[in-house]
Amino acid sequence: MRITELRTTAVAVPQKRTYRSSWRRTGHGTNALQAVLVELVTDEGLTGIGEAPVVWAGSAAVTTAMIEAVAPLVVGDDPHDHDLVRRRLYAETGMAHLGTQGMSWALSGIDTALWDLTGRILDQPLHRLWGGAWRTRSGFHADVVPDEPERMAEDALARVAEGFRTLYFKVGFAPELDEARVRAIREAVGDGPRLRVDANGAWSPGLAKRLLDRLAAYDLEYIEQPIPPGDPEELARLRARVSVPIMAHESSLSVEGTLAVVRHGAADAVQLDPRFDAGIAGAHTAAQIAEVAGLPALTHTFGELGVGTALMLHFHAAHRNLVLDSQTYYPNLTDDVIAGGPLRFDGCFLDVPQGPGLGVDLDPERVAHYAAFHAAEVAGIKPPPPDDPYYDREYLIRPRV
Repeated sequence: MRITELRTTAVAVPQKRTYRSSWRRTGHGTNALQAVLVELVTDEGLTGIGEAPVVWAGSAAVTTAMIEAVAPLVVGDDPHDHDLVRRRLYAETGMAHLGTQGMSWALSGIDTALWDLTGRILDQPLHRLWGGAWRTRSGFHADVVPDEPERMAEDALARVAEGFRTLYFKVGFAPELDEARVRAIREAVGDGPRLRVDANGAWSPGLAKRLLDRLAAYDLEYIEQPIPPGDPEELARLRARVSVPIMAHESSLSVEGTLAVVRHGAADAVQLDPRFDAGIAGAHTAAQIAEVAGLPALTHTFGELGVGTALMLHFHAAHRNLVLDSQTYYPNLTDDVIAGGPLRFDGCFLDVPQGPGLGVDLDPERVAHYAAFHAAEVAGIKPPPPDDPYYDREYLIRPRV
């Protein structure tokens, strides 16, 4: 069997509401979620599907160009030689010097399609290829959009009523506002729901210590990446000085990062992402490193449609320590490109697909519709800047003191 064609399709699906974070990304959550779909066609009539996030300047054209540039390195290969193909791509795109995160987010669409193709060839779901399922459904947290504390409290109550048990929201905007938001939500929802907050590395170590000492009163499940990711020793020193459990994210996006976090004792949990690591193989290795260290894990999102979400569900199922509610923007989508429409939540849970490969198929009509929507309404259009006073220039320069 040989791969005879690599196809790409840029799509965009509208979202329901704005999503802000303490690091500025223009248009984040204010416009449609973009993705580049990848199809690998074989000479025996099978097709594997994948999905790559649109990261670079919000331009799907860049993601598409990166994928199509390596098509000659994939077409003609046997899909069973997955790891050989993956390592050739890394070698020929300079990842040994640039690091896997330089292009892995784009090439993840090929990586996923290769795995999907393997599962379809063997007529087995991916979690069976990866050793079996530890669980048949996986939990996700609910995003509470940063706003006035009272509105966030109302939003949090609505998410709890929908069946979500973990509430997640961004901090790192301003210390007094961060604390007011945490306090309002905890007082509104009571002691039951888990509160997880993410600073995206916005705090200096000194501010992180002072603020976490105050936030400890609100029984946080985790503080995600409280300080910049470049120094795991500093993160370990902070962990030793505060009672709030620390979750690594930007510090653990790669195998090497996860290994450094474990070596330094820098976190109580790690967040992983198969698209920003050395492919799915790298994320598997990182999950196993965390498991050996006794650390729970979960996955990060950069926004997935149904194809990428199915990948995450199989990844969760195949690892014993992926027990925490993971991140997703999936409930914020108005539709999807997969057959049957959006995957359906049962409270905070999504079922792990049981069909061969990813267990989901593309809906040709939906793909065509959202490809046309992308071309007409999204491509080349500059999104509006975030409407938030904490995105001023002075705030964005955070002194590390």
